[in-house]
Amino acid sequence: MKQKILFVFASLCLTSTVFSQQIDTASTVVVEQNQEAELAYNQGITHLTNKEYTEAIAQFNEALKYNPRFTRAYINLGAAYTYAGDLRNAVISYNQALAIDSTLGQVHYSRGLLYYSQQMYEQSIKDFMSAQNKGYRTPELYYYLGVSYFFTKDYKTAIEAYTRAIAFNPKYAFAYNDRGSARRMIEDYKGAIADYQMAVNIMPQFAAAFDNLGMVYYKTGDFESAIKNYDLAIKWNSDFYIAYNNRGEAKFAQGKIGESFADFQQALKIKPDYAFAYNNIGILYASQKRYQEAVEMYTKAIEIDSEFGIAYYNRGASYEMLRKFNEACLEWVTAKEKGIDIPAAYVSGCN
Repeated sequence: MKQKILFVFASLCLTSTVFSQQIDTASTVVVEQNQEAELAYNQGITHLTNKEYTEAIAQFNEALKYNPRFTRAYINLGAAYTYAGDLRNAVISYNQALAIDSTLGQVHYSRGLLYYSQQMYEQSIKDFMSAQNKGYRTPELYYYLGVSYFFTKDYKTAIEAYTRAIAFNPKYAFAYNDRGSARRMIEDYKGAIADYQMAVNIMPQFAAAFDNLGMVYYKTGDFESAIKNYDLAIKWNSDFYIAYNNRGEAKFAQGKIGESFADFQQALKIKPDYAFAYNNIGILYASQKRYQEAVEMYTKAIEIDSEFGIAYYNRGASYEMLRKFNEACLEWVTAKEKGIDIPAAYVSGCN
């Protein structure tokens, strides 16, 4: 099949690790000179520890009224805003802490995570590099640096960052998984398989890594091994609709049409708005010369994702087989506008 769903990236686990290094829960010793600020700060720490974020924010701001250069109050205010979901004010708080003391590597890291969570990868890379240069070096720093480079499509530098994360923590399953994904993007399939295998050796129920292994085997034409790994992905995550979709593609490649269709249907049962599965069912119907039904499936995919260029291309191909040449032409023009590389002959006569 032409459509291959992208890997499930381990950074989906971001929310479980982003905030853990942003909080300094130590209270300060109250001295006479700044006792109002320190008392408010200590109350803020208590509220933050108890996950009372609105109250914590109020107390840290109160502390800063009395002491506008209270760096730790800005840092914990940033943490409180982060937990409260106010990322804009979290960044502002970290900016203010760094304006007072630019050597705070952990604050650069914390701000970098906020930029990362907002898909501002150029900014996250700058902060992660600043954190490193100021002496803050952890496996998580290099992991998220690698993820940021990955999303900017600098795969070789991403591999270097993941490798440093692994050097700090040789049992870092997510780093092996994501390094495998970066290696897959540069078509180092042997290296990718080795990394994914390390990930599942460390974390035997790592469903996403099994799915990724399946995709590499699919790319190398080893459909049987691909299916075995998709089976394991589904075993450890029965709602893994992407793995069902991918297994359906591998079974289609083996000519197992009925089983392929069942997997696509299962993917849609789990996620009814999954455009990739509708597109793939369309391809399956087209392979059986059921072109009108294929058009209906491609149309559903496009209704879900109007930017799905491949679905426009495929719908055009089915229209062509239905002898609806004007409709086919319009579909191919749209697919080209959506970034699909369409042969010039397909659109040369289109108006």
